[in-house]
Amino acid sequence: MSHLSYLKFFGLLFSILLFSVATFNSLIDPFGKYQFIKMAGINSEKTQVEILGLRTIKAIGLLGADYQAVILGTSRANNAINPTHAAFQKIGATYNASLTGTNIYELEKVFDYILKHHRHLKEMVFSLDFLTFSSRRTINADFEQSMFSEHYSIWTKLSGTFSLDEMYYAIKTISDNVAKKRAAYHAILTEQGFANKQFPLPHHQLFINILRKNFFVNKNTYAGFCYSQDRLHRFQRMLEKSRQRGISVKLFISPVHAWQLEALRIMGLYPTFEQWKRDLVAILAKDAAQHPDKPIYPLWDFTGYNSITTETIPVKPTQQMQWYWESSHFKKEVGDLVLDKLFDYQALGRVIPDDFGILINRNNIEAHLQKLLQEQQQYHQTHPQDVMKIKTLAKQVMVKIPCP
Repeated sequence: MSHLSYLKFFGLLFSILLFSVATFNSLIDPFGKYQFIKMAGINSEKTQVEILGLRTIKAIGLLGADYQAVILGTSRANNAINPTHAAFQKIGATYNASLTGTNIYELEKVFDYILKHHRHLKEMVFSLDFLTFSSRRTINADFEQSMFSEHYSIWTKLSGTFSLDEMYYAIKTISDNVAKKRAAYHAILTEQGFANKQFPLPHHQLFINILRKNFFVNKNTYAGFCYSQDRLHRFQRMLEKSRQRGISVKLFISPVHAWQLEALRIMGLYPTFEQWKRDLVAILAKDAAQHPDKPIYPLWDFTGYNSITTETIPVKPTQQMQWYWESSHFKKEVGDLVLDKLFDYQALGRVIPDDFGILINRNNIEAHLQKLLQEQQQYHQTHPQDVMKIKTLAKQVMVKIPCP
């Protein structure tokens, strides 16, 4: 056999092997990129997908059904806003596309992805968080690798399919399925994106830790908050896209605990927080004026010092709180109340406190903000030890990073 013939033979052999690897990887589909076939006991549990990160998981999950409603937001919504809430049953299949540590830039890209893949989308519930409007919140490392990214291409999708690394994960997927192991992110993959995360006790220490280790020192939170007009513009653009597609939108400002608001105030951000609410109301007022024949996009404010957000923090390590895990993250029970309010839904045995949540607009925003300041002063009088504890903690660790 000639030298040329050997080259042709080995070239053909290499091509066959490469094609075989790609076929095997795409059929087992360890990362859920193709969704060609699901075989119980073989590849139905995508146990390796966690390697790629939450954003890849959520992007894959959005391809799992024809969703009529989506939930967008941060980890607060991801952990507490339940897509199987009874209010969604009349709408249709609902997916929680919220992301941890995200920002409006990412959420706009997620929304574009949803619009591309879900032609029958009818409803969006948007959980608005102050931090997502900070320019400090940049793109997460796993975002560009996910299908949410505008840089994601067919080559990005195919490149790993020909690799031995992916073949290893495919074999591991089969092994895990045979052993009847469940994916670590099973809830995210199979229950409409809802995490319903559980936090360890005790609550009192969690409250202190999240302020000490995150909000008082982290440039991506309060320590380096930089209010971004670009993020406001992107939010407005998301509303415009919703109008173009005839999608109903319900918006709410997340009900963080009073401790969180006190931390924000001590960091000098409360005036910016108020202006953010004014800006949201102004954007929605402009949208309503441009679409006088269409239903308004309502905005509910659940922040403040009400009977839910001022829940007492137990000192006993084993004592459970009813509504909160820590100052930033509320429980599903609060999320259910929020959805009850948004959809005017009355659940048997579940009562929404009268002071929890108010619909804000350009006609009542200033009176609402003034009322919150009065409630803030009342909280200082009724909870002096809590306020002092937060102030002391801030003095010990607080860092302020100037905006560029």
